[in-house]
Amino acid sequence: MKIGVRCSPLRLKSNLPALLEWLAANGFTSVDLGAPDRDTVALCRKLGLQPGSVDLPGSAALLAKDPARRNAAVTQVREGIRQAADLGLRTWFVCFVPEDRERSRQELFEVWRQVMPDLVTCLEGAGMRLAMEGWPGPGPHYATLGCTPEVWRAMFAAIPSPALGLCFDPSHLVRLGIDYRRVLKEFGSRVHHVHGKDCALDAEERYRLGCLPPAFGAPRFVCSEGWWRYCIPGDGEVSWRDVAVGLEAVRYDGVVSVELEDGLYMADDDANRRGLLAALRQLNEAWR
Repeated sequence: MKIGVRCSPLRLKSNLPALLEWLAANGFTSVDLGAPDRDTVALCRKLGLQPGSVDLPGSAALLAKDPARRNAAVTQVREGIRQAADLGLRTWFVCFVPEDRERSRQELFEVWRQVMPDLVTCLEGAGMRLAMEGWPGPGPHYATLGCTPEVWRAMFAAIPSPALGLCFDPSHLVRLGIDYRRVLKEFGSRVHHVHGKDCALDAEERYRLGCLPPAFGAPRFVCSEGWWRYCIPGDGEVSWRDVAVGLEAVRYDGVVSVELEDGLYMADDDANRRGLLAALRQLNEAWR
């Protein structure tokens, strides 16, 4: 299994060339890219790092209420697809978080259904695929489109193309109370990317708060609502051996990218390094 890193949560990303050199020297074999940048891709390949997923400019406005903004976003994403394909990149990572988070998911889905078919056709022509992540989005609305099996079923019925798929991140599924093993069984053929991130649950805080964030004060950790917190693989509820077996069953041959959103390891550069190495050890053990 190729184990990589998503750089966006890291303090280390402030010096990206140094981070890439450190990853290559410490056993990582892939890295996700924040943009289809030719110089960064060249450096990755020089260091022996396979580019994983890529974020494309324009994605944030694809569900905009204003049709002109949507059309501009579609044009920008299409150009991003062309640039990414020219660089040999194959997986577009996206989280469909709407700009207006008070709109219903049903309303957003109708917009999505209008916007996405042409973009998926563009992806197919470029030899690329889309991996949408199921982060539910920020509170209080949790408005992300595409974070539950209900919506995935509707999306895949509307656009059957195998180019449309998921970034499988079990941490969000645990947080939402969705069976991540069953998701792999139902949607395994749609998994185009994987995030190596876990979720720890606190029974005492769940009793105190229910499934809501605290009314008074803030959670102890970042990337947390008190009763749950994101953490490195192996420190939460996920059986990564079960994930490995499930991915092998569907012949997944892509990357597992560590997304370090664990409050224990986010304070500084040294903490980032410790967290990444601990995650790498535990993922390697799961794929033993």
